[in-house]
Amino acid sequence: MKKSTSFDPIWAPILTHYSSQKELELDSNLIEKHIKWLEPNVKQFLICGTTGDGWNLNDKLIKDWLNITIKKNLFTEQNKILFGVFGNNTHDVLKRADIIERFFIQNQCKAGFIGLTLCAPVGKNNTQKQIINHFETIIENTYLPISIYQLPQVVKCEIKPETLKYLKEKFENRIVLFKDTSGEDKVIKSNFNFGNIKFLRGAEGDYFNHISPNGKYDGFLLSSANNFGKILREIINKVNKDNYLEAEYLSQKLSRIINNSFKESKSLKFGNPFSNVNKAFTHVLLNENNFTKISCKTCFDADIPKDFLEYVYSTLSEYSLVNSLR
Repeated sequence: MKKSTSFDPIWAPILTHYSSQKELELDSNLIEKHIKWLEPNVKQFLICGTTGDGWNLNDKLIKDWLNITIKKNLFTEQNKILFGVFGNNTHDVLKRADIIERFFIQNQCKAGFIGLTLCAPVGKNNTQKQIINHFETIIENTYLPISIYQLPQVVKCEIKPETLKYLKEKFENRIVLFKDTSGEDKVIKSNFNFGNIKFLRGAEGDYFNHISPNGKYDGFLLSSANNFGKILREIINKVNKDNYLEAEYLSQKLSRIINNSFKESKSLKFGNPFSNVNKAFTHVLLNENNFTKISCKTCFDADIPKDFLEYVYSTLSEYSLVNSLR
């Protein structure tokens, strides 16, 4: 088991890119290009997270993603990766975790840290006891480090602070991260002692006011890091230098871009805004000169339409970001 030896506050739930074929296949070249494009600002990735279509990928596509992680010269000891292990019930999650863990037993990935990301079981009527049983069963039958993901938008239930505290005390060093995308921040506001867990915020917007020392979070795991990792890194760097005015200015700027884009994306009647918006930004940024001529493929029947891609380009142009995000 690889353990994290240092902490970096920026993670990206990396997008899953698809080739423009009739059958759904990963575009490994575009995935690699995207990951390398994010250097040197982003070195940590949640693979097959919600933004990366993790709830929609079948076992074959998961295995294809796993094979990408061991490609030569893609990851080094400086990189850290988490794998989203999603399913509607405990059995489905364990099946996927087994695929991932067996792969890393048999194959070497050069990333300095590999872990699993788990959500609560799907169901709005789940009790905290049922949630605890779900996590206990999975953790007791896996070996990689664990990141717990608060995602009520999808699973329809929430992990209460006392539940996380119980799990952390029982499993000690197995649970290393907690990501909260709820936007309500109930767990971190509870002031429970969660030991050495690092807290990552997954809700977009108002970045400056949520990062320590102004806020309570240790870092971010944000869909926007797929494209705006450089700005997020600048916010962190300016906070570390006590340059709070400039950090807040950049935070407000990025918040406007993301909030407006999410509102605009409501016209898209498929997928989720985290994936759709960021897939569109990535498509434009990596194909600046011909972004309307190349299909921006999704895992659904529809691709990102050209009018939304043109909106994204106009947004990048308005903020003078077309060539300045590397």
